[in-house]
Amino acid sequence: MKSIEGLVKVEPLNYLLKLQLLSLVLSVSIIFLWQGMAASIACCYGGVMAIANTLLQRWHLLAAGKFAKADASMNLGRAYRCVAQRWALTIVLFAIGFSMLKDSSLMLLVGFIVAQVVALFGNYNRT
Repeated sequence: MKSIEGLVKVEPLNYLLKLQLLSLVLSVSIIFLWQGMAASIACCYGGVMAIANTLLQRWHLLAAGKFAKADASMNLGRAYRCVAQRWALTIVLFAIGFSMLKDSSLMLLVGFIVAQVVALFGNYNRT
């Protein structure tokens, strides 16, 4: 696996994962102090959803480096598959989260939004 990471640029995604994890710890800590345990669990779940999306994207990037290499059509197919799987994962995880964490659904959204904002701005000018 180490040789595959040398073929593709995973450092920006690794950096993004670290930022998302840091923001998750901070937001869960703040929510725990402000709202309590149930809300912090929901916030954590929302943040983990966003981190799972980034991990799925990283996995597809490594798979593209291993299987598609320089073939543009295979890379494009991999990119479309990645987008579709990330949407499906997000929808399924939201459905599970909203059904199990009914009382703290707003905090679930807060955790997801915080981690997604980090994803939006955390990789700016790092590619």
